Amino acid sequence: MSSLPNEAVYEKEKNGVTWPKQLNAPLEVVDPEIADIIEHEKARQWKGLELIPSENFTSVSVMQAVGSVMTNKYSEGYPGARYYGGNEYIDMAESLCQKRALEAFRLDPEKWGVNVQSLSGSPSNFQVYTALLKPHDRIMALDLPHGGHLSHGYQTDTKKISAVSIFFETMPYRLNESTGYIDYDQLEKSATLFRPKLIVAGASAYARLYDYERIRKVCNKQKAIMLADMAHISGLVAAGVIPSPFEYADVVTTTTHKSLRGPRGAMIFFRKGVKEINKQGKEVFYDYEEKINQAVFPGLQGGPHNHTITGLAVALKQVCTLITFSHIHVFSLHVYPAFVSNQNNSENIEEDKGRPCVR
Repeated sequence: MSSLPNEAVYEKEKNGVTWPKQLNAPLEVVDPEIADIIEHEKARQWKGLELIPSENFTSVSVMQAVGSVMTNKYSEGYPGARYYGGNEYIDMAESLCQKRALEAFRLDPEKWGVNVQSLSGSPSNFQVYTALLKPHDRIMALDLPHGGHLSHGYQTDTKKISAVSIFFETMPYRLNESTGYIDYDQLEKSATLFRPKLIVAGASAYARLYDYERIRKVCNKQKAIMLADMAHISGLVAAGVIPSPFEYADVVTTTTHKSLRGPRGAMIFFRKGVKEINKQGKEVFYDYEEKINQAVFPGLQGGPHNHTITGLAVALKQVCTLITFSHIHVFSLHVYPAFVSNQNNSENIEEDKGRPCVR
């Protein structure tokens, strides 16, 4: 059967009788099936105990911003330099988001800049590689089976799993399996042999603190760029309850929807200003800003998701102003070790009874 409307319905649509109603009617009227799915998902989230580290609950105000008219605007380019008209308020929102991003991590705007247009964490990392490396330059990062992330490159003996390992040469560093900590001595030895152009300090499943200073020293020795990917821990960094990578890294990436509790997006922070004084006594400046911005747009993206950037601005205001944001993360650091201790005790009891536990 044809799915086309009959003549009477068509005439109503043509005369504008029903279309304005469709545009202004609530979701439960326009599409009750999707509305029902959303309600079921809401119930699942509230009734369950969510322990997935790449998820979080964002605020009502953030969701209101993400669901606002900001989703309607297309705006290739950057504030003050767009390819389309009518972006004066989009520029205001993006500039405010950038300002709050620097404030959230207590960064000097003379020394750090930030791109808030990147759509997600993996694209943000690839945008950094594209900006600062040449094809087939060498990258070192934590091995995926040891807690690393696919966006840092991963390959097996027979297949390049991550596209990063297709376009760049990647070598992993690993944990000392007897201690569970990164084997920094072996990392340094491998870097001496591999001579990477960039080393990633970041993970998706590493429960220890990174020794950023140690990796910085390795980077200095190899004249490599240090990229810190703090996607999972950025909320803890903003709250000031764990060490910050900004003291040592050249570039820092993060998603915005994990411990930062914002919408699903990403940010790329980069050093700017004076890098060093050369042998001739002249100032040498960081050149990351133009390269990274160009890699994001027009290099790998078109128009940014303005509704997400607006929602991120709201989330970052909450990070900067809500004392409870810090309290939540301090609380989590105190509760988690007790939870693990109790869990281990329970597992030992179960294993004593002959019932193996999955870890």
